[in-house]
Amino acid sequence: MELVGGEERELDEGAVSTVVDNRGMLCAQGILRLMRAMLDVAPAGVVEVLSSDPAAEHDYPAWCRAAGHRFLGHHRDVDARRGSLIVSFVKKRVGEPGA
Repeated sequence: MELVGGEERELDEGAVSTVVDNRGMLCAQGILRLMRAMLDVAPAGVVEVLSSDPAAEHDYPAWCRAAGHRFLGHHRDVDARRGSLIVSFVKKRVGEPGA
């Protein structure tokens, strides 16, 4: 699949280890849910984040920079119930923060 706005242009969907469904949430709530999910993800694991909040396009990359994770990119899709859907991909950092 083709991605925009991140470090990768293509992503193999088989690389995704966890999906975080933040549809219907404000981005700040979604980031908290993503933070909790990342605790159970192995280093270098890829998380797919589903969001209906347009702020996700800017907030997830900013959070990744602050937390040391890699924002791989996102693509837009259509959600039958909510309309526009932003599908983002985050790769968990390897090692402890600040290391």
